[in-house]
Amino acid sequence: MNGTACIIDPGEPLLLTIRSALHKEKFNIVVVSGRTASLRRIADMRPNILMVTHGCMGGTGLHIAHEARRIDPSLSVIVFLKSHTPKLVNAAIKYGGQQIISLPVDARVLRSAIKQALEHNALHRIFSPASDGKGPVDSAPARSIYIGTSPAMIGTWNMVVRVAQTNAAVLIEGESGSGKELIARAVHSASRRADKPFITVNCGRLDAHTAESELFGHTQGAYTGAMKGRAGLFEQSHTGTLFLDEVSEMPLDVQVKLLRVLESGRFRRMGGNQTVSVDVRLIFASNKNLQECVNRGEFRDDLFHRINMLPINVPPLRDRKEDIVPLAWHFIDSDTTKELEEWEITDEALSAIGSYDWPGNVRELRNTMRRACILATDRVITPDLMPFYRPGIETTVMVQPPPSAPSTMPLWVVERAHILEVLKLVGGNKSKAAVILEIDRKTLYAKLEKYGLLPVRLSERMMS
Repeated sequence: MNGTACIIDPGEPLLLTIRSALHKEKFNIVVVSGRTASLRRIADMRPNILMVTHGCMGGTGLHIAHEARRIDPSLSVIVFLKSHTPKLVNAAIKYGGQQIISLPVDARVLRSAIKQALEHNALHRIFSPASDGKGPVDSAPARSIYIGTSPAMIGTWNMVVRVAQTNAAVLIEGESGSGKELIARAVHSASRRADKPFITVNCGRLDAHTAESELFGHTQGAYTGAMKGRAGLFEQSHTGTLFLDEVSEMPLDVQVKLLRVLESGRFRRMGGNQTVSVDVRLIFASNKNLQECVNRGEFRDDLFHRINMLPINVPPLRDRKEDIVPLAWHFIDSDTTKELEEWEITDEALSAIGSYDWPGNVRELRNTMRRACILATDRVITPDLMPFYRPGIETTVMVQPPPSAPSTMPLWVVERAHILEVLKLVGGNKSKAAVILEIDRKTLYAKLEKYGLLPVRLSERMMS
């Protein structure tokens, strides 16, 4: 591994452990201390990784990490935790921790975490336009890469990198609100056309009478009311990228003309005879399965096969649970004027957020967090601020460490999740669950209470 990591005030034992684990690697470790000095060093060095122990620097270490990411949004953050409790994991995620490692450090786990952090840092910088040399400029795709650390999303981002280097048409499929336009912008920003126009059009808002004019333009007198000629979106996107969202809604007759443009790069304005040539990268998106649309006769088969050469699938939020809590904190941080440290999400609210399926995907999560921030009392987000919350319904664990090597998963997370799965299997019958788990009922109730899986009234009854 080649790279540089800054580590904030690690203490001699941890520093020796880290250097020992990496002694065979070409990896540079730089120790920094003090808020101002640390931030200045990070700005000057632009390291790939920042390592911080929760509670270091008098409890300000995570705050320094958060500020450091404002200097360099591509910076990957590894957090060391002395105790892997839900509260500490949540704090690490809140301030941008991507890889979370328990102390004492296991050498194999550390090397795996650093490798993932380096890959993530490199991926992030691809989508971060260059600035004055002191660090990358923040961008929407880059921010999303930072908080999209689930395996499903990393696979999507890697596909984006591969297709961005080509000029071929791209089809992005995913549910409504999953972030298809963001992926389209990422393809554009990682391509050679990044400094050229990026123009979007929602095909669902184009009817058969306006679609051709909007896309290809028209000449003066082409139709009643056309007092002068107008360039369409293809001409406006020349040398850049045209993003055609909800392409499944495009009228069939316009699909024919679109196919011709894809094949030749030429078209005629509506009402005109002159051929116009354009150099445009086309990206399509649909929240419908286009193959099924083809089968129903709603979409042309030849056009589908032409644009489906490089498909990118955007996974729904329910399939990337690891990203939910980091996204929630990201929206709080970006959508409010208050400092992140002033906000709190209660354990109950985190459970509600993590166990909900989010049918509206990332868009619904963002709107929910905006609503919660507006209605929150003393900047504390509680479960009653979630529109979907129903009191009394048992929820699943929500604060999980960002994905890393399997051995970084704390035992309590595995045990808690397993108990929940068994309870679900037996319909909540604790006697049956105890038999399956091969423990007595008293031990099961003790574990349920320990992991916050008992209603308060039941916990009180057991304590009496």
